[in-house]
Amino acid sequence: MRVMLIQPPMLHLEMYIAPNIGLAYIAAVLEQDGIDVKIIDAAAENLNYDEVIERIRQFQPDLIGAGGQTPVSPRSIILFERTKKEVSSDIVTVAGGPHFTFTDQESLEKCSDLDVVVRGEGESTTSHLCEVIKSGSSLKMVMGITWRSEEGEIIRNPDREPIADIDSLPLPAWHLFPVEKYHWVGNAILATTSSRGCPYKCPYCVTWKVHKGVRRRDPKKIVEEMVWVKENFNHDTFFFQDDASFLVREQMEGFLDALESAGEKLYWYYETREDVFLKYRDMWPRMRKNGMFKIVFGLETPDPEMRKRCGKEGFDANTVQNMLDTLEKEFDIMVSIYLLFGMPGDTEATMDRNLEYGKKLYPKHCSFIVGSMAVPFPGTDMYNDLEKEGMIVSHDWNDYGFGKSVIKTDISPEKMNQIFSDFWVGTYVRPKVFYKQLKFFLSRNRFRRAMAKQYVKMAIEMIGDVKKMKKEKKEGF
Repeated sequence: MRVMLIQPPMLHLEMYIAPNIGLAYIAAVLEQDGIDVKIIDAAAENLNYDEVIERIRQFQPDLIGAGGQTPVSPRSIILFERTKKEVSSDIVTVAGGPHFTFTDQESLEKCSDLDVVVRGEGESTTSHLCEVIKSGSSLKMVMGITWRSEEGEIIRNPDREPIADIDSLPLPAWHLFPVEKYHWVGNAILATTSSRGCPYKCPYCVTWKVHKGVRRRDPKKIVEEMVWVKENFNHDTFFFQDDASFLVREQMEGFLDALESAGEKLYWYYETREDVFLKYRDMWPRMRKNGMFKIVFGLETPDPEMRKRCGKEGFDANTVQNMLDTLEKEFDIMVSIYLLFGMPGDTEATMDRNLEYGKKLYPKHCSFIVGSMAVPFPGTDMYNDLEKEGMIVSHDWNDYGFGKSVIKTDISPEKMNQIFSDFWVGTYVRPKVFYKQLKFFLSRNRFRRAMAKQYVKMAIEMIGDVKKMKKEKKEGF
């Protein structure tokens, strides 16, 4: 059996290109089953639809799989439709990922060229699906899928239990991917994970719904994988792709122990909550010594009332700022901050305050700051609540990027766009930012030097990306 897994065309970022580790795990499981697997990463290779279709035509797979988050999902649909019409109607088309998990029936109803939706975790379900298709048996026996029968009926099979031991999965099939394309500001980088699931229930996130409960990896297994990647793919730098890495102190301590025992120089970063990371203060020196070069905090907003809407407690701004300064200046750890605009209840005043907070933090207290519009993705509590209240203004998934609001608010769309543009351009394209990047040309930190070398390109790309996200400029595929 021949299977092609596809990362659809999407924004090709010159500054940062990351792999889809979900596809890498699914591919590894399928290869373990003896299936001939090919990967297309259209984002990394900057392929357009025609080029993807031509590769499908050359490989002649029995099944293609694609998915992605909500704004990418229409591109997967285009690939399914074109594959059926231009290559072969016999190819089984399979969608997966968070968006299709929560829009399974709707997606099948709207796209007659979509055959199956894999809900939730993809490895075991895709493996069983391929086995059943190969044997010619009924799809009724495959747990975790929604599918279309020959009579056109849409059938939703029962959920599949999540994989209890995620360390039992084979190593990601990076040999199938264009690993030389993946980088962060010129530094070769690959993905890894520390866990699946999240104990927090943020209203704008589906992680805790897709992955029920929390399953953590053995820290030794994580480091063994990192060493294996370095030895086989010459990548020594990693980012943890799970949304809530190392939330348990024992796992972080075990990870640092394993790094110290490995005898390899490895670099890594992850995303976490500021309240959790503050409790790890005594471990910050060990983290830095063992390769942590960057940390990401989702602060969202300093406004206590708006943070409650994000499902989070307020934070002490001085404590957080002192933490950022300690990490940046004492430990030379780069800090990235995420802020959120356009939450339900946001006003021009709260958004302006968030904008000014971002300008205050960057570049004096952090190395990066990222702002995005609040997007009520299907499946989130935010989406469900806003839908009930009639506050969703668009159901066109192309509008669900990070540069356009689909939430009905008292703020005019023009003002919303102005604040968002002011954040990106007004925050990054400033003399003080340019001056700081010049200083980093001489930094002993290779990641700071790399960022400084790419600053002008990064600023130009940022302006272009804002226009693409606001649909003022075509994406080119």
